[in-house]
Amino acid sequence: MKSCVFSVLLASFSAASVAQQVDWKWLQQIRFSTPISVQTKDRKTGCRFEKVEGDQLLCYANAQKTSGTNVSKFAFHRSDIRSVVVLTDYDDSKGFLTLMGAAGGGGAVDSAHQPDWFAGVKLGGPFSLDLQYDMLRGHSGFSIEGSPLIPILRFPRFNPDEDRNFVKMYAEPGIGRRFGSGPFGGYSSAKVLFLFLSDSWPSRPYPYIEVQRRFPFSSPMDGDTRIAFGMMFALCAHCGVD
Repeated sequence: MKSCVFSVLLASFSAASVAQQVDWKWLQQIRFSTPISVQTKDRKTGCRFEKVEGDQLLCYANAQKTSGTNVSKFAFHRSDIRSVVVLTDYDDSKGFLTLMGAAGGGGAVDSAHQPDWFAGVKLGGPFSLDLQYDMLRGHSGFSIEGSPLIPILRFPRFNPDEDRNFVKMYAEPGIGRRFGSGPFGGYSSAKVLFLFLSDSWPSRPYPYIEVQRRFPFSSPMDGDTRIAFGMMFALCAHCGVD
């Protein structure tokens, strides 16, 4: 009989200790929609904080469905909660692109102020390979160019409470070679890429603008200035995070 009473008292004490580990006043100060992880005896649940109501913690989670966004609601009783951890949303646009494919074209003006045009594709990840067909001063040619994509800035800045459209800027110092009739040959390149993205980052192409200055090795001052417009399919450095 004594052992049964002792077991009941021990279980009650353990439950009380677990409940005391969760600071209820602290939970009430969490901002709406803040991502949290709720640990109960049986499982861990990731969701966004809604409110504390009496002895219940309420939160929700968005699930992407083919027909739209589905919202799941969760309610946790205070006595069942082992711990609550506030999570920090990750900015998917941080760092380097892991994979990309782009197609575009544009125009150029050379040192003689002659207009030219070009079109091509961009492939790669942190390092890109540009394959382009062009017409320089009436001469057709094909160029191959390699360059890293170095992230510079994002505008506007990331806000975990909002899904925003934004511009990501990359610097692209590179080296290439043009084959065919007409000017150039080997050259160095300085490019700036402006990629228009969204925090929701759905699997679809995004527009971009790329500005470039090429410097032929044989005559660096006789290069050309180019601007390209196109569409890019890009995977971020941290995609797939819950």
